[in-house]
Amino acid sequence: MKNTAMNALAPSAIRHGSIGKTIAACLAGLLLLASCDENTSSTVSYSAGAPYMVGTQTHDNNLPREPTLPTADQICEGGDLEANDAYVKRPDGALSPEADPSPSGAGKAADKNVVNPDQARIQAALDACGAAVNAEVGTQIAQAEADAQAAQRATPDPNKNLVGASGEVLAKLRASKFAVRLRVNTSGKGKGNAFISGPLVLPSGVTLWIDQDVTLFATRDAMAFHAPGKYCANTAIGPTTAGSSSNCLPLIGGSFLVNSAIVGDGSIDSRAYAEIISSNALLPLMKTDMTCSNTYAQYKLSAQAPDGTACDNGGTVVNLLSNSRNMTWWDLAFLGNMVENGRTGVGSQSNFRMMVFDYAKNLTLYRITMNNSANFHCVPGGIDGLTVWGVKLQTPSNAAFANPAGNYNPLYTGAIFNEDNVKNTDAFDPGSESSSAVSPLQIGSTAKTTTTMAFDGYLKNVVFAFNHISTGDDDIVLKGGKNPSKAGTQQFGIDGNRDTRADRKWGIIIAHNHIYWGHGISIGSETNGSVANVHVYDNSFNGSEEAIRIKSDYARGGEVANIYYEKICARNVLNTLLFTPYYSTRPIAGSPQVPIFHDIFIKDMVMQGRTNLRFEGFAANTGGFNLPAYPLGLSLQNVVSTTPDEINVTASEANLTLRGVNLPILPSEADHVVLKGAPTQAVDPSLVVDCRHAFVDFPSTTSPFGAGWQ
Repeated sequence: MKNTAMNALAPSAIRHGSIGKTIAACLAGLLLLASCDENTSSTVSYSAGAPYMVGTQTHDNNLPREPTLPTADQICEGGDLEANDAYVKRPDGALSPEADPSPSGAGKAADKNVVNPDQARIQAALDACGAAVNAEVGTQIAQAEADAQAAQRATPDPNKNLVGASGEVLAKLRASKFAVRLRVNTSGKGKGNAFISGPLVLPSGVTLWIDQDVTLFATRDAMAFHAPGKYCANTAIGPTTAGSSSNCLPLIGGSFLVNSAIVGDGSIDSRAYAEIISSNALLPLMKTDMTCSNTYAQYKLSAQAPDGTACDNGGTVVNLLSNSRNMTWWDLAFLGNMVENGRTGVGSQSNFRMMVFDYAKNLTLYRITMNNSANFHCVPGGIDGLTVWGVKLQTPSNAAFANPAGNYNPLYTGAIFNEDNVKNTDAFDPGSESSSAVSPLQIGSTAKTTTTMAFDGYLKNVVFAFNHISTGDDDIVLKGGKNPSKAGTQQFGIDGNRDTRADRKWGIIIAHNHIYWGHGISIGSETNGSVANVHVYDNSFNGSEEAIRIKSDYARGGEVANIYYEKICARNVLNTLLFTPYYSTRPIAGSPQVPIFHDIFIKDMVMQGRTNLRFEGFAANTGGFNLPAYPLGLSLQNVVSTTPDEINVTASEANLTLRGVNLPILPSEADHVVLKGAPTQAVDPSLVVDCRHAFVDFPSTTSPFGAGWQ
C-alpha cells in the first residue's frame, strides 16, 4: 500500500472493508473532525501544561549522575603526556602533511618513527597505569567477584541471568589514580597539540583523558593495523575472499574491563580521508587508478611482483610506474560497497574501526569529540554499564576536505565526501555478545590478572545522553546478537529490564541527543537474541536519512518488543519512520528465522518537511517458506506532520493503533493493514511538542558547513 498525499486521496482510492468506508468518509471531508477516529476515544488528548520543548533539557532525573573529568591528582605516575611541539593541527582540524611525511615513489617505505611517533609512549603509560590500578584495587575487585558468585550459587535467580559481580557494585571500586592524560605542549614553544598513534589497548580501570585542544590522530601506516596473521587496507585478501574489518586492529580497543573510560574535551581523528602509506615497501597498497603496488602472494615471500601481475587485494594489476596516489580508507570503503560488493564476490573493505570493546563492566565515553573513522566509530559488545554522554561525533569533519592540491580531497571517483559516500562509518553500534565469558581482566596490552571475572554477554544499563552525532551510516544502533537461553526462561540480547541499576529509571535510555546526517536511532539488523524494553525520548533529527528505524531479516530473526519513543522532532528526514523485516536478502544458513516486531509505541512526535514512512511486518510464506504472518504491532499517539500532504506511506502486514495522527495511513485488506483508530486533522502539531529550539547548530568549529550548519 502506498499513499502520497492525504488531500489527494478520494473515496475511490480506499480499498475494502467497513473501516475503509469510514476512512473514506473522513478523507472526503479532509478529516476535519476528530469524531472520524474509530475504535479510540473521539477526543484528541495532549500532555498537560505547555508542550514539551524538545532539545532544551540540561538535567534529567531518569538518568544516573553525569560523569566527571579526572583531576590532576588522579593522573597515574608517568601518565601526564604532552604533545610533541612539532605536531600542530590547523584551524580546520587537519594535521599538516609536513607533520608525518612519507617518501614518494614505488618501493619506498615510510619511517615508522616519523609516521607513528607516539604509539609506544602512550601504550607504555596506559600499561603502567593499568598495573598501578590493579595493585591498588585488584584484590577488592577479585573479592567482589568471589562474593557475588558465592551468593548466586546460594540463591540462583535464572531470570536475572547475572553472573559475577555487577557493574553497579564494581563502580565503587576505583583507584585513587587512574588516568593517562594527553595534553598540549608547555615545555617547548607551547604550540604542539597533536599525537599520532597506531592501535592502543585500553586497560581495565584506566581512563584515557584527551585534554582540551588536543587531537589524537591515527597513523597513516597500514602496517600498524594488521590483526595477527591478517592483512588490513584492502577490499580482498585473495581472488575469492572478501575484505573484513576483522582483519584490522582498532585504533583503541580493550576486552574484559572494569571501570574504563575515554574522556576529555579533546578529539580523536582516524584520518580515513588521508592517503594510506606503509612502513613496509612490499605491502600491497591500492591506488586510485585501481592498480596495486604488489601482491600478497609475493609479500609473504618478501618479494616484489612484476608489473602486470594480477592484484589480490581488490585492485587490477601491479603497476610500479603509476603516479596515482594511494587510496584512502574511505576510497576502500566506497569501492568495497559500490563497485565490488555483490558483483565480484570479493567486496567489503578491510578498514580499521576507531574503538572496539568486548565484555566490560562500566565503560564511559564523556565529552570527547570523534571524527572521520575508517569504519565504525565505536563498537561496544556485552557491556554492563555503557555511558556515552556529551560526545560530539562528526564524520566527515572539515579536516576531511583538506588537500594540498586544493581540490577538496575527493574520493577516487572524483566525488566530494558527503553523507552518502562515506560508507560504513556507524557512530555507535552497542550490542550483546554471542555468549557469556569467564576471563582474567586485561590490565595492560599484554598483562592480565591472575583471577578471573564472569561476563554474561548482555548489553544492559545503557545511557546515550546529550550527544551530537552526524555520520555516514547508523548514528546509534542497538544490536541484539544471538545469546544462549536457559530452559524455561525468556532471554534477550538487549533487555532494559535486566539487572537495572538503582540510579536510573530504565535500563536502556537514549535521550536528549541531536542527530544530523546518518540513519538515526536504529535497532538491528542483528536482532537474533532479541531487543526489549528500550526508552528513547527528547531527541531531534535534522536532515538525517532515517530518524527511527527497526530492521531485520529472516536470516536474523528475533523479537523486538516494548520499545518506547516519545517527544521527538524530525525535520527534512528522508525516512522518518522505517520498520521492516526485509532489510536484506542475505543467504540463509539453516532454517529461516522470523523477525517479530510488536508492542512498539511512538508518542508526541512532530515531523517537518517531505518524508517517507514504512510500516512492514512479516508476511506469510515470505521467501517461499511455509511460515505464518507476524504483523508489525505499532501504536502511534499524537504523531503528526506540519505538512501531511507531503507524507508518503508504505504499509503491509501491520496492526496499527492511531490516536491524534494526521498522517495518510489507510487500512488495506489486500496488504493486511488493520487500523484501530483513524487519521484526523483535529490534532494541532503546535500542541504536541515544541520544536522551536530542537534544531541547533552542530557545536564544532570544524563543521564542513560552517558554524551555521543545522
